[in-house]
Amino acid sequence: MIRSLALVLALGSFVGCKKAEETKAAPAAAKVEPAQAQPAQPAQAAPDTKALCVQTFQKARSCTADFIPALVDARAKYDVPKGIADEVKKDRNAVIDQAMKEWQNDSKDDAINATCEKMPAPPDAAAAQGCLAKTDCKEFVACITPVFEKQFAK
Repeated sequence: MIRSLALVLALGSFVGCKKAEETKAAPAAAKVEPAQAQPAQPAQAAPDTKALCVQTFQKARSCTADFIPALVDARAKYDVPKGIADEVKKDRNAVIDQAMKEWQNDSKDDAINATCEKMPAPPDAAAAQGCLAKTDCKEFVACITPVFEKQFAK
């Protein structure tokens, strides 16, 4: 039930965003009178999806003691995957212990890189990037958890 809890979190949180960005239709070109024309705004560079993913996992790894319990609680709140809410009600510490064991492998550089190769951008890349700037683990976890929860609430 808990296997790859963190990786599933990331996949569930990051999936779909890149497709949404790619499928946004360009607005229809409207005829603009010269007097109404505005200077072109420079396009903002899209975040490096893999780098953002890797950095988020690395930061989570450095904050394991705070991150995994918050992840378990967020998953229980939304019962993702189905059944975890009941498991957490029965024995939260056992679920956290199991997640910690899985995280030992899932948070290794090779596992992070493999996972991040498959992921599109997070739903709120700007928020995720802002969270990475947090130096305190409790602040980072408090910041990144709502980014993940947006996907659980769907």
